[in-house]
Amino acid sequence: MQRLLERLFAISLLLSLVLAFIMVISQLIGLIMGNGEWAVLSSEWLKQPTIILAAIFSGIAFVLGYTKAYKVKGTS
Repeated sequence: MQRLLERLFAISLLLSLVLAFIMVISQLIGLIMGNGEWAVLSSEWLKQPTIILAAIFSGIAFVLGYTKAYKVKGTS
């Protein structure tokens, strides 16, 4: 179960970062081209999936923090 959670964490983290990077780059392109609509549309299309993936990897990280392999020795 822990291995599955670790893989899901890594995948959702990577996808979230990639989507955020694409969103910023597309907004930058829209800014350089002087097309404000492009910048707004890229944010509208990519913001929600990026936030959902960030919430998923945050939840998985929280759960993984309670597994034995991630607890620091000497703490309860």
